[in-house]
Amino acid sequence: MGTNFLRLVASSLALTLVVACDRTPKVDNSRYAPAIQHLVGSTPAWVDGDKAGSTLWKVERDFYASRDNLPAWIDGDKPTTRLATLIDGLKASEDHGLNPARYGTDKFEQTLALAKQNKDRLDVAKVPELDARLTYAYLKYASDLLGWSVNPKSIYEDWIAAPNKVDLKENLAKAAASDNVRPVLGELAPRHPQYEGLQAALQRERQMPTGHLDQIRMNLQRWRWMPRDLGERYVFVNVPAYQMQVIEGDKPVLAMRVVVGDPTHQTPLFSGEMTTIVFSPNWNVPESIIRKEMLPRLVNDPGYLERQDIQVVGTSGEVVDAEAVDWGDESAVSRLHFRQEPGPKNALGLVKFQFPNPFDVYMHDTPQDALFNKPRRALSHGCIRLENAVGLAQYVMRDKPEYTPEKINEEMNAGREHAVPLKEHVPVHIAYFTAWVNPDGSLTYTDDPYRLDEKQKEQLR
Repeated sequence: MGTNFLRLVASSLALTLVVACDRTPKVDNSRYAPAIQHLVGSTPAWVDGDKAGSTLWKVERDFYASRDNLPAWIDGDKPTTRLATLIDGLKASEDHGLNPARYGTDKFEQTLALAKQNKDRLDVAKVPELDARLTYAYLKYASDLLGWSVNPKSIYEDWIAAPNKVDLKENLAKAAASDNVRPVLGELAPRHPQYEGLQAALQRERQMPTGHLDQIRMNLQRWRWMPRDLGERYVFVNVPAYQMQVIEGDKPVLAMRVVVGDPTHQTPLFSGEMTTIVFSPNWNVPESIIRKEMLPRLVNDPGYLERQDIQVVGTSGEVVDAEAVDWGDESAVSRLHFRQEPGPKNALGLVKFQFPNPFDVYMHDTPQDALFNKPRRALSHGCIRLENAVGLAQYVMRDKPEYTPEKINEEMNAGREHAVPLKEHVPVHIAYFTAWVNPDGSLTYTDDPYRLDEKQKEQLR
């Protein structure tokens, strides 16, 4: 009885202490709500005036509305732990090749230094704007990590990068509910080994400069433009390296040299899906090649087409006698099409790989094997010529067991076009990286055939 009584007394005492602790006055942040609501209802001068700034400001308005316009980073007149970790996160933007000054880190640190001199108390009159500025800095940095801030089309018109889709308001809310903001921001950055390798190289470059700092920063940006999910297996063409790889997981399982578009016929940069393989393809000659290269020759050499197994095709699909055409009649010639028959002379070689895209480019075999021995292989009209097209054909046809190596060879030499849909589509990424991380962590710096480094360098901030 005595023991139970003592337990009851001890329990009552503990409850009394808890209640007493709970009676400690809580900070009332609602006093800031009217000022924050008024602030986000307008557009302050420190919000970027471009489309990106407008988009981020809308996210910020919605964020504060969802939390009754209460501050996210400040409690009463005290900076919170998450505010300190936010500033640390913004300063860590250097690790991604970004500039912390873009997010106002110096001013935030000055504000905290002044607060420290005042017993860690902030000027309550400035809390609403300070909190809103911190939120905008978060969103701006998050946008940069996602690759949203700069459109690669500003560097190269035929560079398509689909925006990485993230609910930024949800991510911001997660950060505002966390004691450590940096990991939440880290979720937005690419997690590819090449990106992480470039980050490590960036640190080394800052410690022991070799003159490649900006080049590393630009290539980090290019990874931020890439899709976050490249696929479990995918085809990866790096234009400046003149190389194609098939990647499974993070490991290359097939690699080969390629020929890409020359500087006047640049290969476009985009991501797509390989859907079809075409054996013994016809080549429908592009109008630009007909007009610029073939017609001037045909005026004096009508037999050229026959020697190259190229047929002239009329508007109804009928084959036209090339020697009966008046090649000087531009109106008549403009209605004709050229088609090269399958065979050893065909410009597409014995097989092509289709991945639908707005540029009508594809990968294909080639009869011009000698080009692969050249160190700089920006030599085509835009499509990608493969050194080992047979190897790629065997790889992508693995899901069709009836297509043995012997069957593939037979189809490639059949002399008639045969398109085979792939059972499983294969992601294709055509990219432009002039700094590449080797397995030992060192970097290989490549050619810059389209001078995109030069153009992008002007945008570094």
